[in-house]
Amino acid sequence: MLVCLTLFIASCGTVPKTTVLTVPEGPPIAEVNDSLYAQVLERAISPSGTIEYPELISDTDLSEYLHEIAKVQLDAFVSRAQQLAFWINVHNAYVLDLIRSNWNNGATRSIDDIPGFRYANVIWVGGERYSLHGIEHEIIERQFREPRAFFALFDGSRSSPPLLRVPYTDQSLSDQLDAQLKGFLADSTKNYLDRRSNTLYLSRIFETYSNDLSEAAGGTVADFVRLFAPPKMAQWIARHHDVTISYLRYDYTINSTYAVPRNAPLYRPIPPRRATGGIR
Repeated sequence: MLVCLTLFIASCGTVPKTTVLTVPEGPPIAEVNDSLYAQVLERAISPSGTIEYPELISDTDLSEYLHEIAKVQLDAFVSRAQQLAFWINVHNAYVLDLIRSNWNNGATRSIDDIPGFRYANVIWVGGERYSLHGIEHEIIERQFREPRAFFALFDGSRSSPPLLRVPYTDQSLSDQLDAQLKGFLADSTKNYLDRRSNTLYLSRIFETYSNDLSEAAGGTVADFVRLFAPPKMAQWIARHHDVTISYLRYDYTINSTYAVPRNAPLYRPIPPRRATGGIR
């Protein structure tokens, strides 16, 4: 009965296709095999950082990894670092699965083209169903209160923080989160400082989590940015307490060499040809 109901829901036009339609048979497992996910990332991420979704469509390692996620015992994770690393990996792996499962021979150009991409409860974790939105906000944001984690979440779009090329692990989590956020701020196509106008142009992710970031820094969003920004940007913020923050428009085009945006790039002004360490 459950299988039939799940298949019916998955076939509905407002719910995206996914690989795992119900919890696989067999006993629960105590941990997932992150090496499967590591192999997926190695194959899927191009040298430029885009995702090769056509190569993922028949990837059995990703399918096996998702089946393990569906059966895992969540109470087997004893440390907060282990739990958080797991949920970040789950989120990012399912973004890959949702996009590959709804790729439609490249006709899917934006994550907004996938019905229910963020909100549909089609993600099986430990025998329960979740959505990308629920994992991001109900679990990672509310339960862990780790602001660096917001920049580890890959949403599949061109404006997203990049997908880390290896799984997040409890042993390296803090260093991985630091590196991810610093790299994101150093990419002047995503965030940059215009010294002529004393304006800090930031990704809208900083706006979404402005309260969390301000609280973590004990000040403002700019104070939080200064903690992880490239040296010249950090020094400017420290000397200019009146720096203005402006949030860039978000490009939801799928971050793939096979996805072509319908319209001109949404960033204003046009990004430079190469990264400049977050300074213009």
